[in-house]
Amino acid sequence: MSNVSDNTVLPVELLGKADELIKGLSKNQLVWLGGYLSGLGLQDGHSETAPIEVEEQQSAQTNLTILVGSHSGNSKIVANSIVEQAAANNVKAKVVDMADYKVKQLKEESNILVIVSTHGEGEPPVAAEDLHRLIDTKRAGDLSGVSFAVIAMGDSSYKYFCQTGIDFHERLQKRGAQSLAEPILLDVDFQDHLDDVVSNSLSLFGSKVASASPAKSSDAKIKVHTNSIYQAEVLEKVKLNGKGSNKETYHVELSLEDSGLEYQPGDSLEVYAVNDSKLVKEVIAKLGLDENQLVQVNKEELTLIEALQYHREITVVTLPVVKKLSAYVGESDLNTLLDNIDELDAYLDGRDLLDLLYDFQLELNAQQLVDALRPLVPRAYSISSSQAEVGEEVHLTVGAVRYEKNDRLHEGACSVFLADRIEVEEKVGVRVKQNDGFKLPAEDKPIIMIGPGTGIAPFRSFIQERAEQDASGKNWLFFGDQHFETDFLYQAEWLKYRSSGVLNQIDVAFSRDQEEKVYVQHRLLQKAREIYQWIQDGAYIYVCGDQNSMAKDVRAAFIQILQSEGGLTPEEAEEQLLAFRKENRYQEDVY
Repeated sequence: MSNVSDNTVLPVELLGKADELIKGLSKNQLVWLGGYLSGLGLQDGHSETAPIEVEEQQSAQTNLTILVGSHSGNSKIVANSIVEQAAANNVKAKVVDMADYKVKQLKEESNILVIVSTHGEGEPPVAAEDLHRLIDTKRAGDLSGVSFAVIAMGDSSYKYFCQTGIDFHERLQKRGAQSLAEPILLDVDFQDHLDDVVSNSLSLFGSKVASASPAKSSDAKIKVHTNSIYQAEVLEKVKLNGKGSNKETYHVELSLEDSGLEYQPGDSLEVYAVNDSKLVKEVIAKLGLDENQLVQVNKEELTLIEALQYHREITVVTLPVVKKLSAYVGESDLNTLLDNIDELDAYLDGRDLLDLLYDFQLELNAQQLVDALRPLVPRAYSISSSQAEVGEEVHLTVGAVRYEKNDRLHEGACSVFLADRIEVEEKVGVRVKQNDGFKLPAEDKPIIMIGPGTGIAPFRSFIQERAEQDASGKNWLFFGDQHFETDFLYQAEWLKYRSSGVLNQIDVAFSRDQEEKVYVQHRLLQKAREIYQWIQDGAYIYVCGDQNSMAKDVRAAFIQILQSEGGLTPEEAEEQLLAFRKENRYQEDVY
């Protein structure tokens, strides 16, 4: 006779073994195990047990707190997708901005999902700075009752890829929290994998995500994405630099007619470029491959030349790509280089795939090459127009990237595509990218804008917007470049806004017009007293451009101004600037 009654799931002898197994598990481990077993039941088609498992899972998992540290908004895209999917599966989840979260709250949580980006030299976004620092101190408390996972977002072309997320993972573990998995590292193409990221993240916490229909996941994705790719017609393309300039900057106007796309000053436009066919053919020839060889790209069959021209990154080589390619190198030099991250970072700076192929002998077939390379992702450019003024158009300010390295010309994939290979009346794929961390304040607030070179782009949109709004707040622009005569971008427009009173002040720094180089930070220090008065009047400060030197030098200049004019110590001045950043009174859009 069977020992199993009509409503018993396991035989008596197996119940005893199950009881022994679960005795040593914590509450959070039981939650995870419940979700894992329920997922197995669904995969095997045991639908009759699903209602019982759902009920147990819902009662066990009462909360998932998603802590978001974002700069440009990508982390929020992922977080919102997870929340929508969680709701579709009756899992309670809430999103909290790290800027609004106190470290002492951590020990009160049961389940935490950290989603955080990295920028600069492995630095956290402003919203995450406090939590990133304090979680490594005793103020975080004992977190042994907390289960967590981390989604780290970054760009693998940078040395400290996803470093902030890795820091959170290590520091939470150090405080005793239980890691459910190694950090999930997301690159710039994260949206291509969003459904899998959502599903895998929730499953770590025992979610019933496996029972959701694919349609729900897809619907959630559509809702949180800014927009789909739009084929925009090129209306105009004008070179802004004068004859004899060392720079090559273009003003590009694109049509958004009937697209329904909307953007705000401070947002960016993602542009989908096509690789230069000449470079593609050189790569294929160096490897001795057939350009018409068929390969698989995202389940689509393409020729090798199509795959490399339209779908794979070849102008930038990243650490993950080098690791994959190292499997096809006979000599040990490349693997030795991989052992030293600083040497590798220096080596990769400015090199493309063809450089790598000349420096190391690779033996691989067409499919292996395509599988090893990173997807060709869009490049984001700060929008240099206000929709309030230009309507169904969007304007960009693009500096063409060209440089000599290893005795041959290298070109930026997208900047030179826009400069050379796309013409007026042709179309290019674009998508608006919101930037919540770079936004105008209320109309009556004064603003100080620092944007050398193409960093001027968002400030053209700012001034257009304020002119259209007839805003009462004062506007002060600092612009810098090499030469006054050839590189004063949008000079006529700034003079028009200056004479009409929209632009209250403009200060310029042309570094090569005198023996001693002068940059925007020098102009800031020269106007220290007046700048400090604007700050006292509530001014918002905006910085756009190069993050490696300019942004750091401008930051140092403001700290010096707070010291000299405000009477603060160096430490107090740094704290004051940090406070401004948290209050969004000091915003950066740097690259």
